[in-house]
Amino acid sequence: MPLQTDQLLKALTTSFDEFVTAFSSFEEDVINDKPFANSWTPAQVAIHIIKATDGVPDHITKPLDREVDSCLPQIRPWWEDLNQKFTSPEQLRPAEEPHSKKELLSELQRVREKDLGMILHQDLTLICLDFELPGIGYLTRYEWLWFIQMHLNRHTFQLRSMKRN
Repeated sequence: MPLQTDQLLKALTTSFDEFVTAFSSFEEDVINDKPFANSWTPAQVAIHIIKATDGVPDHITKPLDREVDSCLPQIRPWWEDLNQKFTSPEQLRPAEEPHSKKELLSELQRVREKDLGMILHQDLTLICLDFELPGIGYLTRYEWLWFIQMHLNRHTFQLRSMKRN
């Protein structure tokens, strides 16, 4: 299948923008407050997204030996049920310390530009060997960027749910 980089660029741009808008809707004085028991704070959600979307695990890559998007049908169902709960991997969990809204928005902008730049300037067909997605396997850069897009949508939903409480 040919890469649909225009579609990916548009979808990822929209997802980053919607996440930033949802996070920005919180006042500075509440971003470090838990909206309900056993919840992350809005700032912790932003930290998690910054950690999870700061590029893809591609220090070691290899040429494509399968369809560039063959893992997407296995990944998409993970993100479609927005009420399903997941446990974040330890390295992507946010710490408890408070953060400033300005600092987090700046970091979100940095990772946004990094990921969008990857679409424009990197070979998306390479398979990334730094991290194997449990139950799925190694992903291409193209699949990782779609994974990031879906992940952003999930946490935008989470922020919007926090705002309603």
